[in-house]
Amino acid sequence: MKASKWELKDVIMMAILGVVFAAVYLAVFQGGLALSTALTPLGLSAFGFEIIYGVWFMAATLAAYIIRKPGVALITELLAAAVELLMGNSGGLTVVLTGLIQGAGAELAFAIFRYKKWNLLSMSLAGILSALFIFCYELYYLNYIALAPALLAAQLAVRFVSAVVFSGVVCKLAGDGLAKTGVVKSYAIGVNADTGKVYEEEDD
Repeated sequence: MKASKWELKDVIMMAILGVVFAAVYLAVFQGGLALSTALTPLGLSAFGFEIIYGVWFMAATLAAYIIRKPGVALITELLAAAVELLMGNSGGLTVVLTGLIQGAGAELAFAIFRYKKWNLLSMSLAGILSALFIFCYELYYLNYIALAPALLAAQLAVRFVSAVVFSGVVCKLAGDGLAKTGVVKSYAIGVNADTGKVYEEEDD
């Protein structure tokens, strides 16, 4: 389908969002460290990063919401992770791997809706699946599997809420806000910017 093919403007938007969110991810990492430290006296340091974890899925969901084409969520999240590494993230190549995993989760969510639903539900599901995918990876890479089941369940629940808030609500508001300014009028999100209706790609 022609509408599913990437254009130069799509690549440019993905690159812009990748760089912007790479910087955001680095800043949020420092914020997570500070939050974990602040929660330590309460015995809740394990939730410091969980509260803001949804921020790390925003590149994928916002890019997909704006461009609305297959592959955008995965590639943008991967790009953001790669740029974050180049900006100085100390995680090494594992940062790129986590970007791939998170992007795959978001991409799956939009694929479930056959790339036809672009609303709070699909974006929230994208965040939730990203959270689930990376959590499964961390069970072994970070040895979370050794933690008590109750703590793991609580961490995952908080991460899900964070994913819905940041990747769902915040990204939708940000996308809608950009659409109203006309900055992204040449993208799919701009089609119904004035009506507020959810854009749905029709089958040929």
